[in-house]
Amino acid sequence: MFPRNVWLCASSLALATLPPIAAAQSEHDIHFLSEHAPESGMDAHYQALPWPAGPLEPRRWGQSVDFSTAHTTTDFIDLDGPMIAFSAATGFAPGRGYEVLGFYSTMDISGSGGGADLTGDFLDDVPLDLPAPADFTNPRGTFRHYGVGGAYVRDGAHSSQLVAGLLLESIDGAGYEMDYTIAAGADAGVSGVIDYSHHATFVTPFVGWQWRGSLSRHWSWSPRFQFVYPLPPGDLDRRLTGPGFDLATPEHGDPIPIGDPYFAAGLALAHEPSGFEIDLGSTLFFPLAEHVSHAGVDEAVVLHVAWRRRSLAKPVTAE
Repeated sequence: MFPRNVWLCASSLALATLPPIAAAQSEHDIHFLSEHAPESGMDAHYQALPWPAGPLEPRRWGQSVDFSTAHTTTDFIDLDGPMIAFSAATGFAPGRGYEVLGFYSTMDISGSGGGADLTGDFLDDVPLDLPAPADFTNPRGTFRHYGVGGAYVRDGAHSSQLVAGLLLESIDGAGYEMDYTIAAGADAGVSGVIDYSHHATFVTPFVGWQWRGSLSRHWSWSPRFQFVYPLPPGDLDRRLTGPGFDLATPEHGDPIPIGDPYFAAGLALAHEPSGFEIDLGSTLFFPLAEHVSHAGVDEAVVLHVAWRRRSLAKPVTAE
């Protein structure tokens, strides 16, 4: 027994003295990952935009209050946070009407850190030997996404509905930073901060279609599809600091274009008496869409529920 205990103690001490295993190097460079993190957050919000509460009725307003929460991970950069949204729709003629809508979200930027290539081609006169592998730690910051808009709504045959409109929306990445240390090459050991703080505003056309079907007296279901295209592309600014230098776009180089079109698909289940709705299809579709549209996104989750009320005023009747 004694030799075995000695062996176990010796093995434990040997393992304790080994250097920590470095995080796996990403196949994408840090700029690629840092762009796709906020774009994935934008997609989560497009996925959970509100819809008209039901068929249009002249002089009667239907409203929707929506709540969603999303989590995405781009290799080692995490984005987490909720979104609140609203819409109100009314008819101005049989089967035709309009909708007003808005949304607001604040998400936290965090992460475990990891390894990726640091390139300097976006900045002029970087005093480092780049590209080079680097370790990135302490991703941090806040990402806000908010907007308002309006849409034309047309009720179609067989309980279908077409929605087409525009959003005026903005994104803000405040304090979106990471610490870096160059891991190999002529400048190994050099450290500093890379900053992706940004602001962009878009005029975003969107078009959507949904169909409502009855499952029972109290339950209905709605497959729905929507295409969203933020225009024009915004600027994801970049700033790199290190020993004796502080360089940033646009003064010393070119920012990264940000803002991609997104195709959303969902399948909502609604309890008609209460107005409660949960979009199960979005939860299933969103991770598939992100893996296709944004390489490097490892995890993508969105949960979307809504409360819909179909009339806020009684119809006006002739006396």
